[in-house]
Amino acid sequence: MPEKTLSIRIGTSNVVLPFNKTQFPPEFQSSSRLTYYASLFNTVEINSSFYKVPQFKTFARWAAEVPEDFRFTVKLWKEITHVKGLAFKEEDVVAFMQAAEGLGDKKGCLLVQFPGSVTVSLYSKVERLLELLHEIGGWQVVVEFRHNSWYIGEVYEMLDEFGFSVVLHDMKKSETWELNKKAKVVYVRFHGTEANYGGSYSDGELEKVRERILAWVDEGKEVYVYFNNTRGDGFGNARTISNCI
Repeated sequence: MPEKTLSIRIGTSNVVLPFNKTQFPPEFQSSSRLTYYASLFNTVEINSSFYKVPQFKTFARWAAEVPEDFRFTVKLWKEITHVKGLAFKEEDVVAFMQAAEGLGDKKGCLLVQFPGSVTVSLYSKVERLLELLHEIGGWQVVVEFRHNSWYIGEVYEMLDEFGFSVVLHDMKKSETWELNKKAKVVYVRFHGTEANYGGSYSDGELEKVRERILAWVDEGKEVYVYFNNTRGDGFGNARTISNCI
């Protein structure tokens, strides 16, 4: 695969296929949904890990079902990022990261997504979580904020210090397209043109996405793009972008 293409990873949030297994091509009839998905995309954002922590062996099984150049993004468990007052247990963070090591060389990014209720007033709590993830190491960490109070210089500087990236996304009320200065990875989430992760992006909108992706790659950055409009046409949107890069 060309080096430039390896710098661009496009997929959906969770394994999204608009048809059932009986409609898979003959060569994939006996394969898992993940294996067929991996023939169409080079990455997936695992959201199921947000609800329940998979076992090490589960991560390892997933890794065994995809090609060598495929990469997984893993979303951090909600009992860490969404617990009241961000009073998370550090041992939970360590346990989650140990389980995710089952992905081996197919690790992509670790997605840390905070809810809108987590404002910059909890800066010290967020800083400690990110510090812990930095200490554990081994992952490219990306951070998605759902409250505008986070988009300030001090926060971007903190992310730069840890070598992490802010997530660029289009969620209403917390949308941002400003990347922290030292980010080596650009991580983009498209949440949909309609409420509840629905809708579809137009060809014109997708062309602008394509132009942005190529510009970031020209700047020497690795780019991950995920379509989270899984109740809309996330699959079709991701395929359109993948086919024109």
